[in-house]
Amino acid sequence: MIPDTPPTSFSSSDFRTAVIENHWNDPPKKSTDHPDDTSNVQDIANIISTSLTQCKSAFTTGPQKRIVDDTTRRIEALLKQLENNELSDEVVRLLHNLSQALESKEYAKALTVQTKLMTTEYDKHGNWITGLKRLIDLTEKASA
Repeated sequence: MIPDTPPTSFSSSDFRTAVIENHWNDPPKKSTDHPDDTSNVQDIANIISTSLTQCKSAFTTGPQKRIVDDTTRRIEALLKQLENNELSDEVVRLLHNLSQALESKEYAKALTVQTKLMTTEYDKHGNWITGLKRLIDLTEKASA
């Protein structure tokens, strides 16, 4: 027989009141793919500046020096925009990926990211995007 009155309390094992923590489908607490804090922006600037310094010391004369000087001018515009937080989150994310590839000497991957920037952001940032292409090429030559 079925009792006439419903139960007045739920047991502790009742699924309707269960609290599940760390469920497989929960969003992450903090995304690691989205470098929105200042430390990641600073990391990007440091990696790009280090590559630029490496190129300056490797190419001190001739036509390569002129390319390095022009690249320096273009990259300084990028670094200033990074410092002033003037770039969109998507651009910063792509720059983060590019700088990580540059740091680990994955030049093909860095060029792929630069191409993505070129196709999506050239109207706004064409000057320093061209500088990034040159920086990648010069860094690869300097490390060879």
